[in-house]
Amino acid sequence: MIKDIPFLIVVFCIVLAIQIFGLSYATVQNVTPDATTIFLALVGVTISQRASVSFGFIAGVILGIFSESSGMLIGWIMLAKTVEGFLAGYFNVPENSHATAKQKTKRIYIAIIFAGFTSSAILSAVYNPLGFSPAVGIAAFGMLKSALTLILAFIINLLFLKKILLD
Repeated sequence: MIKDIPFLIVVFCIVLAIQIFGLSYATVQNVTPDATTIFLALVGVTISQRASVSFGFIAGVILGIFSESSGMLIGWIMLAKTVEGFLAGYFNVPENSHATAKQKTKRIYIAIIFAGFTSSAILSAVYNPLGFSPAVGIAAFGMLKSALTLILAFIINLLFLKKILLD
């Protein structure tokens, strides 16, 4: 089921709509959880690094267009999401491995932490919503965004991912 490309495209569109029109209003200190990070980690771990990078690039373009200051941040968001997809794909579980759903879930969480923090660090180099110095901003923005995204990932795991990862 997860390998079905039309299904992935539909889920990708739903995730982007939720991110743009829903999660952008759920902020903590001007930082929002990132549903696209969870999607990219899921694709990177279960399918391939190439697919995760491709979805990350497209997500970066679309999220950049719909961002607050679209003209200024579109390239940075595109770069951050592409790097995020690359790092998420680094934790790929090969198709012929005998990994359990628990092992895949663990890799997805690790991919969310590393990819999300790196993406946040790239974005905070240009856009610092917390108003800290650059080094503190990268650490604070990255950790807060990763923590919020992990909380969202736990909720999504309870609702959907267990069934998907058993395939």
